[in-house]
Amino acid sequence: MKHIILLLFVAVIAFSSCETIEDNSTVIQAQVDSVFFKSLDAVGSETVGQGIQLQGITDNQVLTLRLNDRMEGEYLLSQNSENFATFENGNGVVYSTTFGGDGSVTITSLEASGYVTGNFDFYAVAPGLDTIYVSKGLFYRVPYGISTNPDTPNAGTFNAQVDGAPFSPISVGAVDSGNSLLISGATSVSTIIIRVPIAVEVGNYTLPQAGFQASYAVGATTQDATAGNISIITHNTTAKTISGSFSFVTEGNTITEGQFNVSYN
Repeated sequence: MKHIILLLFVAVIAFSSCETIEDNSTVIQAQVDSVFFKSLDAVGSETVGQGIQLQGITDNQVLTLRLNDRMEGEYLLSQNSENFATFENGNGVVYSTTFGGDGSVTITSLEASGYVTGNFDFYAVAPGLDTIYVSKGLFYRVPYGISTNPDTPNAGTFNAQVDGAPFSPISVGAVDSGNSLLISGATSVSTIIIRVPIAVEVGNYTLPQAGFQASYAVGATTQDATAGNISIITHNTTAKTISGSFSFVTEGNTITEGQFNVSYN
């Protein structure tokens, strides 16, 4: 009996630890139905007007929160609201509050240096398929590129052409997720994310292949590369700097002349 009680105690502690931020690092996390979701990368961007978009990204899932303002307080999510949340699972199925879901997002902190913190809960619908319930959601110090502090740096430089038009991000991120490097650039309406293995060496890598990924997101819609190339020009694992180039196509867009030169943490 003592062994059973001890095992139950350990299980409770393990589950509880999933609901906290362990190292005060940028993250978006939540309970999606009965499965714990924790982003490998979390990116934010300003949207048209005074809005903000936050995305938590794993190897094959994307959780998106989009709000029509950037002020501390509660934002209601519903079918007819400008505020919405979506979740794209590993099979590419997109659940959205705009399809008849409901919920709320609360911004608890907006830092002058351009970071946002808060929490969320919602349920979202994939029409004709299923409904998911997202609970105990939180986002912690997600950069959204609207810094009032001129000394707050981006991770480096990032640019590309999207369908022949310049892609010039206001927010550049680079994160060591443990297994991968996640390099991102975000404008007010769209985001490009490049993923490579943490120990990637100088060379050319075709897409798609294991460990390498590129995606382009506009609003709540994310499309992965169906073909393309990532070239690593330099990678200093001691200084944690990496530079390279990329080009790829998705189902609806062509990204060319991509370049990045960033420091990661």
